[in-house]
Amino acid sequence: MEITARTTRQIILFSMLLVVVPMVVFPERFGLSLARTSLINILYEAVFYGVVCYLFSRTATLLQLVQVTGLCLIYRMAAGALFGFTISAMYSMDLGVSLSLGMSGYLPTVLLQIVATPFVLRPVAIQLVSTPLVRRAAPPPTEIAESGHTGGTTIAVSTKRGVSRTDSQASLEMTAADTELQVETLSETTVTGGNGFERATRYIGEDTSVHLAAVVDFEGLLLGHFQRGDAVAEDWAPYALLVREANRGVLHRAGWGEPESVTLALTDRRVVVTYDKTFCLLVVADPQMDDFVKIRIRQGLEIVRKYIAERYGDSLVGKAEKTYV
Repeated sequence: MEITARTTRQIILFSMLLVVVPMVVFPERFGLSLARTSLINILYEAVFYGVVCYLFSRTATLLQLVQVTGLCLIYRMAAGALFGFTISAMYSMDLGVSLSLGMSGYLPTVLLQIVATPFVLRPVAIQLVSTPLVRRAAPPPTEIAESGHTGGTTIAVSTKRGVSRTDSQASLEMTAADTELQVETLSETTVTGGNGFERATRYIGEDTSVHLAAVVDFEGLLLGHFQRGDAVAEDWAPYALLVREANRGVLHRAGWGEPESVTLALTDRRVVVTYDKTFCLLVVADPQMDDFVKIRIRQGLEIVRKYIAERYGDSLVGKAEKTYV
């Protein structure tokens, strides 16, 4: 599990708020009495953490939920102990009494920290409960990766130019059992409701690490999209064509043809743009995007291609979209 620097800063900031905010109102009780440490209260707290973390990712196993719940309990106790040390220093209280108040006795602080803990640790919890279903497949021999650095951004471009497979690439090949599992997983996938563009993007967005999935035609028209959180499809759609144009000149100069896929590895997200003959698929996900998302992207492309072939035949996507509207 990899935690980014941004996530670490956010956790530290919210942790400080959980200590500072109760200090403003201490020792006001707001009509609440002091509580005592009891096993039943800890069990209720653990159940609350488990339910909230399950809502974060409904594909989590029981073991993963237990791990995340334990992490939340440890974090909440640590935040309560830090609050206890703080009030002990500021109010010259006995250290044992202040620790007891911070960890279990002073209800305004305890309740605030219990409610906030799973949301503060949400990025970590999502990583713990998100497990790839299949291992990474080796890239086909007709694809190569070119890397460049522009303003801290890594750009990987796959083109149609064929190269021989190296030993390192061959070592990434899946076993026969893994290949059968991947084919079985994709063949059993069913996506219904809406047009093909919406079905494809919604299928990709079922993975919790995906913030945005959008189908854009080569005129910049947004055909279908899925978005989560603060991601706005209309803002991201123009970049699908800009990225293609930015890399086209370099690839043509080297004689490598048109880019089939471009990957941008940023500090807080990963952007994958895949190009077809008449449309492109834009996906924005977490930096720790697993291999199953890549499988969903390939499957989403097939959903769109099949939809276009069945509904519009050989007509262009732009004309098809006007007909659809």
